[in-house]
Amino acid sequence: MCRSFSLITVGALFALTFSFSFCFGLSASPFNLQQLTAVDELRLQSRGEFSTALHKLLQNKEQQYSDYEKRYLDLLIAYDLVFNGNLEDALLVVRDIVGSNQSKDDDVITLRARSLEVNIDFISFRYLDAFEKSEALLMALPNVQDEMLQYQLIGPVALLYSKIERFDIVNKLVDDALGNVSNELLRCRLTIFKLTGIYKQKNFDAYEDKFKQVTEICSAAKETTFYYLALRDRMFYLLERNKADEVIEIYQKYHSAILETKYPILISGFNAATSEAYSQLGNDNEAFKLANDALAMISQNRNDPAVLSAYRALYKSAKNAGRLKDALLYAEKLRDIESAIMNDNRAQQIAFHISRGEILIKNQRIALLDKDNELLSLQKDLYEQELKQNRLITIVLLSVLVLASFLAYRGMSGRKRFKKIAEYDQLTGISNRYHFNNQAKVALEYCEKNAKPVAVILFDLDYFKNINDLHGHAAGDWALQQVVKTCRNFMRNNDVFGRIGGEEFAVVLPGCQTDKAVLLAEICRDAIAGIDSTDCGKQFPLSASFGVCGSDTSGYQLKQLLADADNAMYSAKEAGRDQVMAFSA
Repeated sequence: MCRSFSLITVGALFALTFSFSFCFGLSASPFNLQQLTAVDELRLQSRGEFSTALHKLLQNKEQQYSDYEKRYLDLLIAYDLVFNGNLEDALLVVRDIVGSNQSKDDDVITLRARSLEVNIDFISFRYLDAFEKSEALLMALPNVQDEMLQYQLIGPVALLYSKIERFDIVNKLVDDALGNVSNELLRCRLTIFKLTGIYKQKNFDAYEDKFKQVTEICSAAKETTFYYLALRDRMFYLLERNKADEVIEIYQKYHSAILETKYPILISGFNAATSEAYSQLGNDNEAFKLANDALAMISQNRNDPAVLSAYRALYKSAKNAGRLKDALLYAEKLRDIESAIMNDNRAQQIAFHISRGEILIKNQRIALLDKDNELLSLQKDLYEQELKQNRLITIVLLSVLVLASFLAYRGMSGRKRFKKIAEYDQLTGISNRYHFNNQAKVALEYCEKNAKPVAVILFDLDYFKNINDLHGHAAGDWALQQVVKTCRNFMRNNDVFGRIGGEEFAVVLPGCQTDKAVLLAEICRDAIAGIDSTDCGKQFPLSASFGVCGSDTSGYQLKQLLADADNAMYSAKEAGRDQVMAFSA
């Protein structure tokens, strides 16, 4: 079952619920500033009232604003555009705010605009831009004394790093901020940032304790919007722990209050989670109704757990009602969404590593330029002393050359290391799906051009979820590593071997006929079945189902080869698992 707390929707809500504006050192009219601050505060209270008040300000053409007030007004307009989904227009406004800062120093409005820009890039799937700009926010953070502005800078960064599960970075940012924050409203929001990390790390007892703490803090601060968002995520957490009754209790208790917020991501989330809860309890009519209500309220954002829950409920309802055609459509939609989430997570990881690599190289280049400047200054002094200092000049030049070579070497090795991280599965050491696809296409193009046969093997570990559930994820990781190690013993150097799913693997065999590939698959199947799990301290069987196809029946397109091998593999599973099946046209 694929679940993911929605940091995309959290990012949109976070961008719209930045708290009050802090204005200091300004030459602005008090009346205008009071009006702008009042509208700014409405974002926390009512979506509709905020938009209405903002539009009234815009319609008053006689009102005169200072440069600072104009930038403040533009910031509110950007928030409203984000709220209504006009992300590209909001981005243009934000960039104008930053560019129109005449002092060129990062004042409150500029920093808030930069923070909003990170959120917009994040929501718009421009992950590399978001990571690069988040580094600028972190660099500005030590110079910010105001706790509210600190929170506004930390928020988008915490969301970014939570998405790629770098909870060590998130926790440090949040803990440092909590040490300086006295405002209970901010303590509520900051504490909520840690909930997702605790859950993702499967520390359920700590999650329960932290949720109780969040409830107490947010209740004291009267912060409902963020608390409801945490409550929405908790419903998905309870679903995963098969506590459907508790989900329905939360829905019945808070349903009216959630409707009053008029936030689609909250309302749809509550409806979707409850629809899946009803589905688990066999109430298909309620499940079907709430799932459709949820999907009708939001864009079908593939990173939102509400969409996954809604389609799971629709699938089960259709299946139980005997509407098999609808059930199949829902199942295909669910599979596409889960695949998109996996691809999106991979894109975020790649963007993070590329961003870190570029920062490292940039710092090394700066260091090299600093050394070059030192060299120029030193050469001027050396020429004044002429021959007396020739030896010293030689020594300095050699030292700088060695340092430059060392820095260049480190830059190249760092790039190679990050490239390896982006292309290979860190658990098993073989190609990840992205790298496998690239290598496989090269091999297929070569075979097709030279009229050579090619075969594809696709295999999936049987009942792998039971291993994780009964023996723990450490045992599951050990099993995956042993399977890869075992199968590699029977493969050639030019075979393309990759992990393309959780427990799903694929092999492209250039120059290999289908019957030979079937024999190799049978050898691997037998070897996997013979793996002794007692070496990891647990006792469980291992087996795999294999599907095989070749270019003689499926052609040379990777997508078709994988699809046919997948069909053969599912035939093996339907025939009892632990088998090898060859695709037949």
